[in-house]
Formats: sequence, C-alpha cells, structure tokens
Amino acid sequence: MEMPKLQPFAIKTQQFSFYSKLWQMLFRKRQWQLIEDWHYVLPNHRVIIIPKGFIFDGSSYPAIVWLFYSPTGLLLIPVILHDFCFQYNYLWAKQDDTIFKYKEGNGFFKWSALVRNVGIKRNELILIDYFTWFICITFGWINWLAFKHKEKLTLFPSGMSINAK
Repeated sequence: MEMPKLQPFAIKTQQFSFYSKLWQMLFRKRQWQLIEDWHYVLPNHRVIIIPKGFIFDGSSYPAIVWLFYSPTGLLLIPVILHDFCFQYNYLWAKQDDTIFKYKEGNGFFKWSALVRNVGIKRNELILIDYFTWFICITFGWINWLAFKHKEKLTLFPSGMSINAK
C-alpha cells in the first residue's frame, strides 16, 4: 500500500507571547494537506480515493485520543479516512474507470466502524483500535455535529470528468 503524500502546515508561534505559544503547543493541532490523490483499498477490497487538496488535522477524533496516540503515527491512515468521512459523509470510490460517491450519508456509527476495521486491518492492533473506536463513539458525536454544520468545498479526484460530478 502506498502511503499518502502530505504537506504539513506550520503552527504559527512567532511574535506571540509566551502564554500564547504555550497555548498553541498544548491545544493546536498541526494541519496536513494531501498533495496528490491518495488511493486506498478498504478491507472489503473497495478502492477509495481521497482527493488532492484535502486538509485534515485529526479533529474528528476526540482530543482525548491524542493523549494516547500521535495523529501521524499508527493512526495516520484511519485519521485521514475518519476526517474525510466526517467532513463529507461519503468517500470517493473507483471501480474500473468509474469514480463515484461511496456510501453517501452513511452516518456517524457506520463511519466509525469502518475506520475501526481499517485500523485493525492496517495495524493489527485490535485492542488499540477498539479502544480508539470506543472513545470515538463515546465522545466523537460532538465533532460529528460540528462537522455537519461547517461549510465545505467539495473536492473531486483528479481525472474525474465534469459530467460525472
């Protein structure tokens, strides 16, 4: 499996007071952007595409998760998928030469279960993935509601024809 190609965004701390810098260090999450379309094969063998330009920070996972795990460590793949699913409530999928919205409107619990299964398949850390899933379904609904009300720019995978959009 090819890893996603990511560009980190700087967390600005220059010309801030000591306390502002401390606040940034403790509570600000680094944002990342995909610099090219990323193809991933789900456990059910469906090929999905997260489009170039997608920006994420892992904020769909409750902050308590970050006390235990790094967003750019073992959870990177589930974090990217989780943030995309929470922001858009669908995934882009590819079958043959057709790209389409996959499981549009799937909802909070089904996305959380899918991401848990991806983590288990990818990392083979069943206890950690179930623990993270439990934290997500216990506290993640707050973020789910927040994401539902955010305005978002629709991103399309490269090579998708205008008619298919």
